[in-house]
Parts: sequence; structure tokens; C-alpha cells
Amino acid sequence: MSRRGLSTWLAATMLIAALVAPSAWAGKPTIERFDVDEVFLDEGLTAACGVEVMTRAQGHVIVRTFSGEGAGPAEIRTLNIALTAMAGDNTYRFRDVGADHVQVMSDGSAILMIIGQVPFEFTGVLKIDLTTGETILEPSHSLEGRVEEGCAALTA
Repeated sequence: MSRRGLSTWLAATMLIAALVAPSAWAGKPTIERFDVDEVFLDEGLTAACGVEVMTRAQGHVIVRTFSGEGAGPAEIRTLNIALTAMAGDNTYRFRDVGADHVQVMSDGSAILMIIGQVPFEFTGVLKIDLTTGETILEPSHSLEGRVEEGCAALTA
């Protein structure tokens, strides 16, 4: 699953959680760690590069889920994943690192902050109001030109 797809899924999950239990946040978190080691057909790079691209993802995701009353963090997912895209004998390496942080505000609304480096999209912070779906803050540094760089390496 691409980071954009994962982020969309996370945003939808957090929206539902925020609407169902807006006061169930803060306090000491439960912590889960998931190791990642999988190979998948990278549909985005396959479409962009015109050749079949398989990508191996290796790393981990740590999920901190908070419970309690009032405003504060609801969930923080930190990830550190190394990705290797492969097409024939060619490879292209990149990383997906950062945190997805859902913060419940004092008025009960929830904000998703995607912080870090999202492959082929941006570095920085993207903030989304989970109640309205509105983007509050756009990241200032785009990585969109990296798709061409990756395709050049994969089709050389």
C-alpha cells in the first residue's frame, strides 16, 4: 500500500474514532511495534515508469494509542521504512520516515499531522482537520520530481 493510501486509510480511521469517542484521548499510551518486511507490486512506480516495479519495504512502525479524557494526542504512528524499488537488474532506494499524529483539540475536533518524508510527495508537515477533511497546512517542500529520478534509475 502506498503512503498516500495508508495516510488516507489512517485519516478515515481517525475521523471515525474522533467522532465515536471524542473524549477518549490523552493519558498514558499503549504501545505496539510492527516490523515490516514485504515485497509488493508498486503500482504507482509501475504506472509512472512504464515497466513492472516491485518494491521491498523493510523497517518498523510504532503505534502509540492514548486513552483518557479531554484534549491531547489520540494516536501517534512513527515509521522508519527503507524501500528498494526493483525493475529487472535496476534498483532505486528511498525512505518513508516520520510520524502521523492525531491531536484532539479542546473543542472536540481532531487534526491529523503527517510529519516527515512521504516518498515522492513531500517533506515537512501536512495538517488535515479530520472533522471537515480540510487541509489546514500544506508542506512547503515537494518531492514530486523524484519520481522521474526513480524511473531513470529503474529503466537505465
